Amino acid sequence: MVILKNITKTLDSISADYYPEGIGKKGFMKIRLSDKQIIEHENTSSISALHVKMKLREFADMDNLPTEDIVMWY
Repeated sequence: MVILKNITKTLDSISADYYPEGIGKKGFMKIRLSDKQIIEHENTSSISALHVKMKLREFADMDNLPTEDIVMWY
């Protein structure tokens, strides 16, 4: 599980703070909207980062974004 907070979309990027397992050190990721590539990343967990990247890419195509989200995996 990873919790995304402060999800923010601008004209050229989307970003979020993230918390692996809902606790611990905060990570941050920013993705460029034009090609959906990571342009900034403060990593706390490589497993969580993969899920954050996938979720931000999904959010990149949306207009009404939540400010927080939880990604679960099994």
